[in-house]
Amino acid sequence: MTPPGVELITQSEGKQSQQSLLIMDWEPTLGAIRRRQDIARAEFRKQRKRLGVLSAEQETAIEALLMTTVNEVSLRVVAQMKRLIETIG
Repeated sequence: MTPPGVELITQSEGKQSQQSLLIMDWEPTLGAIRRRQDIARAEFRKQRKRLGVLSAEQETAIEALLMTTVNEVSLRVVAQMKRLIETIG
């Protein structure tokens, strides 16, 4: 029979290993999220002609809206990932 303290340590180490594996699996995803603004700006530049004539103020407002939207979506994904990791731990 395994002493109770040893069993608890083993369970704790198992949970930590699961968390570490999840974090490692998600690192590429997190890296992509961090680059989200660069990707959004590049896409904005590619699609810019389709928007027609814009003042500098309008262009700045569109870019700000785009960045806010990308950040909001990304933050929700990160929050969900954190909650999942916390439920395992």
